[in-house]
Amino acid sequence: MTAIDRTKLKTLQQREESRFLADHPKSAALYNRAQSSLLGGVPMNWMKKWAGAFPVFVKSAKLAHITDVDNREYIGLCLGHTGAMTGHSPEIVADVVARRAKEG
Repeated sequence: MTAIDRTKLKTLQQREESRFLADHPKSAALYNRAQSSLLGGVPMNWMKKWAGAFPVFVKSAKLAHITDVDNREYIGLCLGHTGAMTGHSPEIVADVVARRAKEG
């Protein structure tokens, strides 16, 4: 069995951390701003355990497609949240919510 090259591993991790920061400047700014109003800068403490220096902030989501504030697109595969039930903002639900909001 081959030993893990810890130096190479550290170099790769640093490269990926730098890339994450470069790819998500708006999320970084929102996270820094959130530090003054949310404990740890996140709405739920388990979000602090996610990979990366900060969470990615979502701009929009439609069915399984998510766009962050830095205009990076993702496919949502988180099967434990409401998006798994119907997808994010399905048209029929959005229409009913909008109609009810108008009715008061």
